[in-house]
Amino acid sequence: MSISTRFLLIILLCFAPTFLWAQTFVEDVEDFLTDMVLLSNRYVSPAADGSVYQSTSSWHSSAKSLNLFEVDVSLHFNALPIPKGQKSFNVSNTEFISLSFQDGSSSANIPTALGGDTETFFDFTIDGEQYELQAFEGVKENVLFHPYIQASVGLWRETEVTLRFSPEIKIDKSSYQIFGGAVKHNLSQYFSKEYNDNQFQLATQIGYSQFNLEIYFDEFVIEPSNPSSGSEPLAVINSFNVEASTWLLQLIASKKINKLEFVGSLGLSINKFNYTMGGREEAFISLFNSALEALEDSEQLFKGDVGVNYHFSKFYISTMFSVGKFANTNVAIHYKI
Repeated sequence: MSISTRFLLIILLCFAPTFLWAQTFVEDVEDFLTDMVLLSNRYVSPAADGSVYQSTSSWHSSAKSLNLFEVDVSLHFNALPIPKGQKSFNVSNTEFISLSFQDGSSSANIPTALGGDTETFFDFTIDGEQYELQAFEGVKENVLFHPYIQASVGLWRETEVTLRFSPEIKIDKSSYQIFGGAVKHNLSQYFSKEYNDNQFQLATQIGYSQFNLEIYFDEFVIEPSNPSSGSEPLAVINSFNVEASTWLLQLIASKKINKLEFVGSLGLSINKFNYTMGGREEAFISLFNSALEALEDSEQLFKGDVGVNYHFSKFYISTMFSVGKFANTNVAIHYKI
């Protein structure tokens, strides 16, 4: 356990006289927090991966760059179907140090952040006192929809800059929001000096996006199984927050044939996730969040995109389908100024 978590435990001991003389208190809390990190990782990981697919979708609609100071304004509708395999996970008693299933089962299937309700409870002991905890619940949705506005402007040397903004999307009490920017540079200009609107186009793009997901659920009270009169719960947990920052590197190819334009890309995203719990009884919530720092790490994800655009006048409709762990779909209408 990290030094900061141990420091918080010492502070907690100073303000918890009933535990002051318990020699096993710190060890029991450390074991409990270790189990909570394991559960939290499996609970939130699918939502974190899904956020990458949403935040990296459709940063481009073509490898061809806009003309100098030409502007492309677009309204996007993003849909992320949630696969059944990302809605729940299996966990067994043998994986825990402190927790055990209240009903005596040896294993259970419980929701991820993208799942639904659960009736699974855990028992654990701290300093000889038995406590209980209900497994976290998910957002209870089959598809996550995400509308946003995007604008691109053409600059010098076949380069363009794109900005994206989305409103805060509410799912019951939960919410998520994405914003960011990208720079694209056309590579075909270095291979051919004669421009043809229908020629094969190749480009590279780098983008950055920030995704904030706040999951609210019914309050989970961590309290003794048989609380005495006037006893206080260890913690009341009511939310889980995911902050994902993503760098996306892409190689883009496109080919226009009459009014149709076919687009494909390969990308590498480098993702950094931060997790925090919300609730009451701040001393234990601080301990949870300190323990969750163990999950704050960078990971890489490869993804592919294929799409088709239909051009008419200054408007065109773009479609983009992302291939990988999630099958993200994006449809947009563009207007060039």
